[in-house]
Amino acid sequence: MAAATNKHEEVDQIRRPRRVLIISADMGEGHNATGRALEAVARQLWPDITVKWLDALDVMGPGVGPVFRRIYITNVQHTPWLYEFFYDSLWRHRWFANASKRFVGAWCGRRLRRKVADFAPDLILCTYPLGTAGLRWLRERGRLPMPVGAWVSDFAPHPFWVYADIDLNVVMHEVAAPLARRAVPDANVVVGAAPVRADFRPGDRRQARTALDLPQDAFVPVVSCGSLGFGDVEAAARELLTADPRVHPVVVCGRNDGLKRKIDRLAERHPRLRVLGWTDRIAELKVASDVVVTNAGGATGLEAIACGRALLMNRPIAAHGRANAQLMADAGFAMVCRKPGELAAAVRLLLAEPDRLAAMEEAALKHAESGSLSAVADDLRLLMACPSVRPDERLDPQDAMFLHVDTPDVPQQLGTAVVLEPKPDGTPFTAADAADLLAAAPRLAARLRPGGAWRRPRWTYAQKVDLSTIVTELDVSRAGRPVDPELVLESVMDRFFSAGTDGCQAQLVGGLTDNQRILLIKMHHALTDGVAVVNALVARARGRTLPPDSGERAPVGRPGQLARGLWKLARTGTAPKTGWEGPIRSADRHHSLVELPSKQVRQVAKSLGVTSAELLTGLLAEGLHRASPGVDRVRVMVPVSLRTTRTFGSPGNHTGAVRIDLPTGRMPMVRRIMATRAAVRAQMESSAPLAAHFVVRLIGLAPPWLHRWLARGVYRSAWFTLVASIIPGPRAPVRLRGALVRGIYPVLALAPGVRLSVGMLTWSGNVGWCVTSASDIADRGDRLGAAVTAAFAELAAEVSGPPAWMVR
Repeated sequence: MAAATNKHEEVDQIRRPRRVLIISADMGEGHNATGRALEAVARQLWPDITVKWLDALDVMGPGVGPVFRRIYITNVQHTPWLYEFFYDSLWRHRWFANASKRFVGAWCGRRLRRKVADFAPDLILCTYPLGTAGLRWLRERGRLPMPVGAWVSDFAPHPFWVYADIDLNVVMHEVAAPLARRAVPDANVVVGAAPVRADFRPGDRRQARTALDLPQDAFVPVVSCGSLGFGDVEAAARELLTADPRVHPVVVCGRNDGLKRKIDRLAERHPRLRVLGWTDRIAELKVASDVVVTNAGGATGLEAIACGRALLMNRPIAAHGRANAQLMADAGFAMVCRKPGELAAAVRLLLAEPDRLAAMEEAALKHAESGSLSAVADDLRLLMACPSVRPDERLDPQDAMFLHVDTPDVPQQLGTAVVLEPKPDGTPFTAADAADLLAAAPRLAARLRPGGAWRRPRWTYAQKVDLSTIVTELDVSRAGRPVDPELVLESVMDRFFSAGTDGCQAQLVGGLTDNQRILLIKMHHALTDGVAVVNALVARARGRTLPPDSGERAPVGRPGQLARGLWKLARTGTAPKTGWEGPIRSADRHHSLVELPSKQVRQVAKSLGVTSAELLTGLLAEGLHRASPGVDRVRVMVPVSLRTTRTFGSPGNHTGAVRIDLPTGRMPMVRRIMATRAAVRAQMESSAPLAAHFVVRLIGLAPPWLHRWLARGVYRSAWFTLVASIIPGPRAPVRLRGALVRGIYPVLALAPGVRLSVGMLTWSGNVGWCVTSASDIADRGDRLGAAVTAAFAELAAEVSGPPAWMVR
């Protein structure tokens, strides 16, 4: 036992949630009662958790809760045939069940999305089927990476309760499991303990009767039909009074005040009858009872069984009430009384044959013992240990575009090269450290499924990720002697980034001087953008977790704003010919690296009255002029992040783009920078980024075959000559798993016919440049990198004297 306890404690420490979301609904009291019991056990397991409740009906919209409750009450009390018809249709016609679940799931899921993202739970527990439908909708769209469990608070599950995309569907007894699996064959169904409050447990009947002033030698049936007092409770009370003089019924009316007034009038004529309204002593009453009389079998039935008491299911309500009654009878806990007079007959039978009642109580007690609170805790541990079920997820249009333009010679991937110092104790950065960092990567377990002419591309998820297939190691030492990272960095980058990927890959390069390491990471561009990669690395380094995907996308913008942006895009036209563009016939790439001191960049920018980003763009224009003189304009496509605080850590591409004509003709460098500033601001202030994002989303509405054709039409050299991106990073030094980042360089993809890309990343004390070029123009890429370095040195000297980094 001690060993088991220690094992549980270890699991709790490893898989400890910080925030738990409980989704229920105020539809009677049963769903909330189950939720409260789960919360109590969760708080015992993990005392420091924060718990938030959501009512699924309230989430679905104002007035939905009252309307649904009124429909439910009306169906049960006045049109049970309609409720029965709906319930039977769910079982008889799978298409009807699936369509109903998808409709409700989309309705609830869309409204749940933001609330779940705002709270960012580590664990979700649901006790209401419509809420589970909404969670399933979110899970299908990749919005729920955390474990999600659904507790069936009825004894008998039905198709609306069970979902294949939910990690655990928990039923209350072995007899219920086949029914749940019949409803959804692929669902993960487990038999769990009934989550009821701790005070619902077996107890001393005589002691409870003394406390409640009930006769010790009487036969006491407790009539409880839920908080709403469903069914003909008055008729049940009358039958019990006529069954035998030894019968002293107790009727609990819940919140049904009209029912209580009726039973009060009956009690005036029959002193043996005790009448109660809403009471917090229901657990004592069930312990004091001989049998519990009910008609639905939800939380009321589960609580009675937890107390070790037998049930008389009297005239069960339509649909799920009848199913619960029959299943409880099959389990040996209950007798079903379907017609008038059968309840009184059942009581007389139990009085005459006490062994029959004892057998029912024994079955209930046995189930109660297996359903203790410790067993509920085990169910929660099991849920936390579940590998999350991630169904295939359809690519958003802005992500699918990069898949559609991907070819073997022009793979669409982005990445980074990181040079790392050893850790403070002198040990090097390891492959295990790299695996830990990659755990923060968006969609780490995802791989692309391209789709077809009519089938949209999707991400498919592996349930278990083998990090050994993602992180490889390379030793570049020569004859056992370590080499300087600067001597091999570009060559190892050329080899690693010349091969495409359909997900995420990394390589750790060792054999370097002073225990340094180079970490290379690449991801398919459909998976994420550069800003998300930097955010994930920084958050991981600082021990933070990025919020889960909120499901939100970049705003479309106001109509007037959007119209101006579209007009600007339309007027931009095709790109001028420069000689840089041309067909790409090989996936081989070359990378030229530049490193500028970020403090000096900011000082020069301030002296010139421009932003750092405008200065860097101007330096790119100067480098292009020097590397390829005689060209007046070069069209550059610059991605612009449209991320907000709500999409800070979301996967996918949250970007727009501007196309800027860089001035590359003959002119003084400072004048070129000013001209570049004007060109950049003219595009940024025109709403062109929002318009570009809108166009990409719009063409995504086309059928897949047409979307592919349109994507290839807009993302090619006819519209821009090179891709350039400036990615903001942290100013303070950053350590990854204890190893100081000495340098970091962003790697961008090329586009069809676009043979050059330039990534710039501000990180700590430096701005790392990576010029990626097709292998046939590698020399021009090197000239561009050298030209940028020389241009900045000249500019810094002209503005403020020689920069400190050039003084040796």
